[in-house]
Amino acid sequence: MIRPGIINESQQKKVETARQSASSAGSDLRLSAIIELAVFMGLFLAVDYVLGTGDRFWAIAPHPLWAVVILLSVQYGTTAGLIAAIACSAALLTGHLPVQNVDQDYYDYLLYIGWRPIVWMLSALFLGELRRRQLVENAELHAEVAQTHLREETLSKAYSSTMERVNFLERQIATQAQTVLTVFRAAQNVERLEVGDVITGIESLVEEILAPNKFSVFVPSRNNLDALVSHGWDTPTEFSRQITGDSALYSVLLTERRTLMVTREADSLIMGSDALIAIPIQNNVTGDVIAVIRIEEIDFDKLNSSLLINANLLSQWLSNAFAKAETYENSAWITADGSRRAVVSSQLWPSLSDWLLQVCRRNQMSLWRLDVQSTKRVIANDEILTLTDQIARGFSRELRNTDLVFQRDGRENGTIISILLIGIDETGVAIVQGKLREHLQSNSDQIISGLGLSPVCVIDPATDLDNAKRDAP
Repeated sequence: MIRPGIINESQQKKVETARQSASSAGSDLRLSAIIELAVFMGLFLAVDYVLGTGDRFWAIAPHPLWAVVILLSVQYGTTAGLIAAIACSAALLTGHLPVQNVDQDYYDYLLYIGWRPIVWMLSALFLGELRRRQLVENAELHAEVAQTHLREETLSKAYSSTMERVNFLERQIATQAQTVLTVFRAAQNVERLEVGDVITGIESLVEEILAPNKFSVFVPSRNNLDALVSHGWDTPTEFSRQITGDSALYSVLLTERRTLMVTREADSLIMGSDALIAIPIQNNVTGDVIAVIRIEEIDFDKLNSSLLINANLLSQWLSNAFAKAETYENSAWITADGSRRAVVSSQLWPSLSDWLLQVCRRNQMSLWRLDVQSTKRVIANDEILTLTDQIARGFSRELRNTDLVFQRDGRENGTIISILLIGIDETGVAIVQGKLREHLQSNSDQIISGLGLSPVCVIDPATDLDNAKRDAP
């Protein structure tokens, strides 16, 4: 099936017209042929009346009407030639018949007066068929030329359409890696120690995942929810900056703790005119609502089921981040200088690492993993958190902004930290491995200095090309 918009309708009509002309060439009677025949007959009769004797130039051989029969047969084909022969015969015989001689019988007389019309008919048929065959061939050639032009134009448009799609996909692939890294950076912004830092990082995470035009973040304040972040607002008072405790929206958010969306009639009545989506963020441990994300303006085509899925994913993500932040704030191993942990939580390792794996494979980017492992002893969970923080702060000086550090639980070969290196070759990995190993061995902590560092090539574009083709859309 040909895609709409590729075939030019006017060109298609030209092709169909050319084909119809080829099938009827030489058989149809044109108006111009009738007009020419009428003019010739008029001239013939006028000349006969003015200059002749009224016998239709019977004695002249060849007869002048031969020119009319031959001209129309050669010019227009069989149909026009036969009509011309009939008209010339009628002009020759109507109103004037030669006198029958005494020595002529009836059949000789009929042959005498009818041989010219008969010969004209046969000549018109012969010459007209030759002309008709030529007209058919010419019409078929015109149809083939029109079909060729249509095919060329169709291929040209299809090629242009394909190239536009290819360029779009190239741009999409080129920006996909950067978009993924942006999401990771936004995720790292909420993977902080303090609850306040998590709230501050919500803005960038919401902007990257949901892409709203205008939104705000509310936090509990006494018996109300007050706007802490107002993103994209034209004026500070464009929307309400408080969700009062006596409102239905406040009650639903704090009791039902579910995402409200304007596409549902009941939710629309609860939210009123200021909100399109309301997303409560709660602590997974305590169940308390810590913040509410309210989206005031978003593109219409994004109001679909996928947006609701992403909103629930964002809610769960931030809920985990808040729970960990509160746990970290209350834990004893946080350093006195308030240093921030520079790693992504182990809870996000399965999903985010698999996501990054698929993106790198699809974009044919290399991906290496450096695992920090303890092979000599089993490290407890509370020790892992402390060691992860210390090691990651030291590693941060040697790693790039695009290198992602994940906390691990130590259950897989004693791995407590995994570092994903994107777009790096084996030589670069060896350099980074050497610097990090030197950092570990120079640490005064015996546990840290005894840790091992092993590289793993997750994706090599040179050998993973088939997988990239398989996963390509």
